[in-house]
Amino acid sequence: MSGLEKILSQIEYESNDRCKAIVEEAEKKAQSIINEANEKAQKLELENKEKTEKKLEDLKQVSISSADFAKSKIILKSKLEIIDEMLEKSLDELKKLPDEEYFEIIKELIIKNSKAKKGVLRLSQKDLNRLPKGFAEEVNSKLEGDGIELGKPIDINGGFVLVYDDIDINCSFDAIASSKLDELRDALNALLF
Repeated sequence: MSGLEKILSQIEYESNDRCKAIVEEAEKKAQSIINEANEKAQKLELENKEKTEKKLEDLKQVSISSADFAKSKIILKSKLEIIDEMLEKSLDELKKLPDEEYFEIIKELIIKNSKAKKGVLRLSQKDLNRLPKGFAEEVNSKLEGDGIELGKPIDINGGFVLVYDDIDINCSFDAIASSKLDELRDALNALLF
């Protein structure tokens, strides 16, 4: 082998070693990049999994809260319906009382709501038809002032209206129940539930 061949052979050998070293270095760098990318991908996958689980948990809590709210709303509505139904039945029973008991309640309400001047007692036609004899006189004996006199029938369903000049005191059972509705609901709610 001549000197030139030796030099060429040496250059080729060194070139092969250098190429081999470069390829090995590139493979190491590539593997390092792949490992780094795999680590980042695993980290991202874990983060995404945690975020997804958090979102699912949040959605679950929102769903539970919404369901609880809807349930509470339905229960409240049902309770109010039961209370209103009981109030309606109570008013019906009050209106169906025997005449003596019914007009005793009317008398107490008149005494409680009357003024010290002359008033007009207006009842429904139904109540006027079943009014006990001497009712106005009996009521007047318990009132201060000028008392009451019976007036024209009024379109109400139980109870009465007291009229003093330009002031009407509505003591119909429906008006009384309506004005006391919240108190009655609270009382019945405490009693029933």
